Amino acid sequence: MFKPDKHHLVIAGKTLSIQGILFLAILFAVWGSQKIYAFIDPVTFPRPYEVTVSEGMSDTDKGAQLIDALTARMRYELGSTFGWSANDILFNKYVLDNRAYRQFGTYVATKMLMDHYSTVIAKLGNNDRENDSLYNARLNCFAISPRRWGILFFPSAEGSYEKGLRLVDQYKRELSEGKAVYNCRTDDIYSAFNLVLGETIFGYALGLLQNSQNLPFYTLDNRIYEAQGVMLVVRDYIKALYDLYPEIATKNNEANMQEALRYLDRIADYNPLYITSAFNSGELVISYMLFARNRLEDIRDSIRI
Repeated sequence: MFKPDKHHLVIAGKTLSIQGILFLAILFAVWGSQKIYAFIDPVTFPRPYEVTVSEGMSDTDKGAQLIDALTARMRYELGSTFGWSANDILFNKYVLDNRAYRQFGTYVATKMLMDHYSTVIAKLGNNDRENDSLYNARLNCFAISPRRWGILFFPSAEGSYEKGLRLVDQYKRELSEGKAVYNCRTDDIYSAFNLVLGETIFGYALGLLQNSQNLPFYTLDNRIYEAQGVMLVVRDYIKALYDLYPEIATKNNEANMQEALRYLDRIADYNPLYITSAFNSGELVISYMLFARNRLEDIRDSIRI
């Protein structure tokens, strides 16, 4: 029977030490590369968009502030370091996949809320005509697939969304000149909360992470960051509504809003070193979304009382 002597133990110890050092070096290199990248292109977003609220502000000013909050994330992504990665040839969804899928989520939530703003809030009633600028923005510009990169006469997603945002700015000018409508009533705020909490926004984000433990890691991390993109838009829009309409807070909702924002902030800052189906599998993000949704549902329900 082989009996290792002191010499063999030294060799084994040195081998294990070298392997441990190599492992730590690789881990440090991965961590360091993430930190360096974050200086170039932020990957966490601790603060939501802040609307400017003043005492006695007009409905026109509120309308401009609310649509700025709605489009803030889209403007950020289009103007970020690598632009709209979802349709890039170089910085595409395979090279910078986390940011590209965050942009997919940003697009989904922005498109859904823009439809609601244009067809409900920016009209005097069901029979009123929709604003032409917003109509063209949501149907002709934001309706294009986020992956489209354009050729010849076909616009790219990035160019189309930038054009849509210019039309939003045109609506704001029309609003200030009295040529456009902003008519956000209590029923409209309630329906906005319903939209956010329903199947097309919160339901969409939660559905992305369904059966997350059965997904391969390269699919799972993309879905987590897509859900994050959805929640970033939700956070900006809901906070703007709450700040612009203090009557919501009179329903004893301050604690609910603080808690909802706390969980949404955690999603906005979610960026683990690595994601697998067994560790950082998305269940934590799901719990944050469910907690935030429960708080927002309480706020929505109180609006009707």
